[in-house]
Amino acid sequence: MVKFKFYGAAGTVTGSMHRVDLKEFSFLVDAGYFQGTFYPLNEEPLKELRDVPYLFLTHAHLDHIGRLPLLVKNGFRGQIVTHRATWEIGRYILEDAYHLMDEDNPLYSLEDLQRTFSLPAKFVQCGETYHIGDLKFTVKDAGHILGSAFYEYDYRGFRFTFSGDLGNKNKPIVRDPQLPSPTSVVISESTYGNRDHRPFHKSVEELKEAIFSTLPHGKVLIPAFALERAQELLYIFKTWENEGIWPENWKVVLDSPLASKILSEFLKFPECYDAEAYRRFQRENPFKVRNLRITRTKAESKQLNSVSKGVVIVAGSGMLTGGRAIHHLKHMIEDPRHALIFVGYQAKGTLGREIVDGADKVWIHGRFYDVNLKVYTINGFSSHADRSELLEWIDAASPSTVVLVHGEEEERESLREALNGRGYGDVRLPELYQELAF
Repeated sequence: MVKFKFYGAAGTVTGSMHRVDLKEFSFLVDAGYFQGTFYPLNEEPLKELRDVPYLFLTHAHLDHIGRLPLLVKNGFRGQIVTHRATWEIGRYILEDAYHLMDEDNPLYSLEDLQRTFSLPAKFVQCGETYHIGDLKFTVKDAGHILGSAFYEYDYRGFRFTFSGDLGNKNKPIVRDPQLPSPTSVVISESTYGNRDHRPFHKSVEELKEAIFSTLPHGKVLIPAFALERAQELLYIFKTWENEGIWPENWKVVLDSPLASKILSEFLKFPECYDAEAYRRFQRENPFKVRNLRITRTKAESKQLNSVSKGVVIVAGSGMLTGGRAIHHLKHMIEDPRHALIFVGYQAKGTLGREIVDGADKVWIHGRFYDVNLKVYTINGFSSHADRSELLEWIDAASPSTVVLVHGEEEERESLREALNGRGYGDVRLPELYQELAF
């Protein structure tokens, strides 16, 4: 018998963590951090997981690795199994999360964080198969971000697959997600289970139109995830420069210390690129835009307040939950000459979601601000597979049971209906701490 227990709350895309119990041992898949209105769930005790000997990490986003120091705080000393890029980038992600925590009520200590990166780690490669006792697992490219993977497990003939986060096709830099092999049970993300994305090339055109219509008289703020989205934007801007359409006097500012650190890691793992990005990497730095400025200090960031036009500011956080993007927004939000462009998912309970949902006023740092600047929401930049891509991926696995996680309730329900309509009769939507046995 194989038993699964789900430590990610139902109805949210954050906090992904799952336990698998085999006869000989248990293991975890991801250890994600809760964000937005689900943040208090991070404080739930994790002592029952202290003796789990293995933790598989699918990728380095905080909602998949953020509770790792909490596990360590509660006694976890197991081995990490992941791609080296995930582990190297994950160090920056977790260090940044630590510094952003509430100083009066931190979830874990600096010592917990340091012990986290003393854990033993086994680095795996996409396309390879490995063994831990009677457990055989194959690593495949999830196409989500640099180093992302999904895992296909075979335990004594019982096959099950964890999707992690699956990528959106035809994106720059990373490869498209691989399709899974046939399996008995699929545990699949469902972030965009109720809709399809706009084609990526159309989203790039929409981004171009928003930027080019704004910069002659104003500036653009793009709240961007420090991992993948910020680098992807630089890659696109460099493409426009190579095409000769990017004016020489326009500037791009990467105002995110975390994104700049991760950018250096991107240059270390070109083997994770798709064919086009790898060819570009061989002849140039595909992220080095002319007039690119990378800020290092808060003082450099504040200097941007005096710039009135001709600059694109790429800053964290991607959901406007903190970071330098909030400070830029305060200075821009009531001026209609400027633009705010969302190119990533905005979770419930975040400032970004408030603005996307059409708020006229928002509360920032102790006061209300009128939302007068132009707001663009460009959904095709998502690093997540959309509804059609999820269905195609699950169809390739041809499972007898589908377990939907990592999605808000509407998205999970919609994807379940679609799967039922395709003949999948056993589709589960587990609740927090629910167990399933096969």
